[in-house]
Amino acid sequence: MATSLRESYRAHLRERALEAAYAETVDKGWDKVRVGHIAILIGAPRAMLYKEFGDKQALGEALVLHEADRFLAGIKNLLASYPTDAAGGIEAAVHYTLSEAEKSPLLRAVLVSHRDPALETGVIDTRKGMLPLITTSGRLLDVASETLAAWMHQQFPQLNLVDVQNATDALVRLAVSHLALPGADAQATGQQISEVALRYLGLRRSVAGAGLRPAESVVTGR
Repeated sequence: MATSLRESYRAHLRERALEAAYAETVDKGWDKVRVGHIAILIGAPRAMLYKEFGDKQALGEALVLHEADRFLAGIKNLLASYPTDAAGGIEAAVHYTLSEAEKSPLLRAVLVSHRDPALETGVIDTRKGMLPLITTSGRLLDVASETLAAWMHQQFPQLNLVDVQNATDALVRLAVSHLALPGADAQATGQQISEVALRYLGLRRSVAGAGLRPAESVVTGR
């Protein structure tokens, strides 16, 4: 029982620390975040926070992974709401990505940071308040693409798996490109991006608009 209580308190402390670190990062920029100040904000001993995270770098890594996990969990929950509607699932996933990135500056930074040449060479301008560790961004895109591809293949098992993987990867990266260089409004962009993936896979909407059905080319093995 004592161990369980300690683990519960530790998890609670960790969650509160990450929430506070997130708020501070969004408000002031990562370069202004201090572990000691986070401890004060959540009313925890500084030593306890250092014991949990190690140092500021480790806190930043935990913060990025926490935000990535939240994003991926949201994608999975969303897709589960469209068990028979591939069109709805694809469009919802794209809109969710664009919407969440707009609401979360940290998530936006994680998603688009791989497009910054300075980050690729390891030269970080901390004046931008960027987390000096966003090496997880590329992996996050891969996992998001894999999640969508697995769901799509389950919806339409007759589709070529490589085609599905290519389409979902392109879809995810187009969404991220919009975040890095916004064009039209998010709603219109989401529809355009979704349409690209659907056409690539040879899928079309049903007459009733209740989902998608394979085009003739897909059924015959294109």
